[in-house]
Parts: sequence; structure tokens; C-alpha cells
Amino acid sequence: MPLEPIRPRPGLLAPEVELDNITTILDDSAVLHRLRLLVPAGMVTVLMGPSGVGKTTLIKHVVGLLEPDGGTVWIGGRDYWDSSKEERQEIRRGLGAMLGGHNLFSTSVFSSLTVLENLTYSLEALGVPDDERHDRAMARLRELRLVEESDRLPDTLPAHASKRLALARALVADAPLTVLDEIDVGLDREHSTAMLDAVRSLRARTGCTLLVTTHNLELARSIADNLAIMVNGRIVASGPPEEVLDGVETTEDFDRRFEFSDFVGPPRLEDAEAAAERRRPTPKRAYQFAVEPQMVWIAVAAVVLLAALFIAVKLFSGGSAAPF
Repeated sequence: MPLEPIRPRPGLLAPEVELDNITTILDDSAVLHRLRLLVPAGMVTVLMGPSGVGKTTLIKHVVGLLEPDGGTVWIGGRDYWDSSKEERQEIRRGLGAMLGGHNLFSTSVFSSLTVLENLTYSLEALGVPDDERHDRAMARLRELRLVEESDRLPDTLPAHASKRLALARALVADAPLTVLDEIDVGLDREHSTAMLDAVRSLRARTGCTLLVTTHNLELARSIADNLAIMVNGRIVASGPPEEVLDGVETTEDFDRRFEFSDFVGPPRLEDAEAAAERRRPTPKRAYQFAVEPQMVWIAVAAVVLLAALFIAVKLFSGGSAAPF
């Protein structure tokens, strides 16, 4: 009998994700500019685009690793970067993630834990009972063909096995929102098939919201409900994959359709700076009390003035000037 998925709080179940007017500047370069992307609840959204266009930066905004300079990241109707520490922790508890980038998934696993322990540790942190952790972890390892590696440390694994471990760790929580960056990098066809089956299994078990980045046209067609194309820090096309990729069969077709036909070109730094909120103020909450120095001096002056008036009135009326 298959195990029941972890049941998150109702407000976190299959959240919608929306990136609204996102602008990001890194190292004096405009990476994202007025980007808008909707990731519908309970659906698989695949993000495609050439290397270096900002896909991983976008992913970091969603998983809480990098705050954009402008715009809003909505997760389940809440502004992530304008939320309290407690609210962010609650959102993160409903998030499973595998990050790509230059470190090749090493940031997604703990090097001091074995393959199996990496998964059971994640479940323990979520409060999963002892008697369920091992079974859940082993189920994900079987899916991704890692059972024989369960007692090994991540640093001793070949690259393709490290990638599958990072994926297994992202999937094991059955999170209501799962984000998978560069999902197909480093896998041959055999292991890509296992990965695809594992993602489909997650979707069938949980009905979660999935955001996936890839360069693989075949994979995008296989799993996407919605497909978004990113070029030069913007979303240039989005919709059902059969419509967005109509007539696109090869990488060359993709480049001609999207990359080379984007006549707007990369965003200019000055335009991004104009669009960005370069110094986003800390939201003022009920428990916060901010005091400006000039306000202190005004308050002191007011007290002194009132005291002087009180003394003057007492002296003028012939009474005692002592206020007590």
C-alpha cells in the first residue's frame, strides 16, 4: 500500500506563485527586468531559455535565497519578501527545491550525511514520525535508482548519482510547492527516464505546484502544463507547450523562434535601476517601533517648553513654581 503524502497546512496546499514586475541587478548588470510570470496552483510550469538569461536567479527569488531589487514574489497569496520571519519559515516548510548552477547540486545535500540520511533528515525536520521516515526515503531512492548507494556519502558519488540524490531530497517531502532547477543537466537518457518518472509520481501523489527549468525540448513537452520562455531577463512567450513550441523541433528552431528574434535585446542597466526599488524599506509592523533622531529632539524641546510655560503661569499667578 503506498504511503500517504505529508499533509501540509491547508493554506500551503498547492500554492499559486506569481512573480510581478521583478527587476534584479547583480554586479552592475541587469539580470531580470520587469519580469512577470504566473505559476498556476497544482500545475507543472516549465521555464526554458538559453544559458545565462537569469533562470537560476529567478529560482533563487522563489525559494528565498535572493531578494529582487524591485517587484513582488507572491506565494500562496503572500508577498514572500514582505513577510515576517515566521511567515517565511512557514512558506519554506511547504517548499521542496533542487538548485542547479555552478556548484552542480552540491548545495542541495549535506556532505556529512549518507544518501539515506540526507532524505530521512529532511523528513525529521518536517516532523514526520520515526516509523515513516525510512519507508518514504527508500521509496524515493528506489524511484531514482539509488538504493545500492544508500550508505555512501555524497562526495563519493559520480556526478549523475549526485544529481539524482539532490532530486530525491527535493521530492521526499511531498511538498505542496516543488522547484527543480536544471533538472536534466548531467543525466544520460536512462537516468533521465527515472527522473521523469519520479517527477510524474510526485505529481500523482500530491497534486503539487511544480516549477521546473530545463533546456530539453522533449522533457518540456512531456511534463509541462504551461511553458514559459525566458530571453534577456524577460518572459517573451508563455502558454501550453503545444502552442508555444508549435513548429519548434530542434535547438536551432528554438533559437530562431525566441533568442534571435528578441529585438528588444538585453535590458540596459539604467532602465533596470529606474525600475528597481534599490533600497526597499523594512516593512513596519505592529511590534516594530522606529524612532528618528530628529523626532527625539523635537519631543525634548516640547517638554522643556511646556515646563517653562508651567513655571511662568505659576509665577504670574503668585503660586508655587514647584510642579510637585
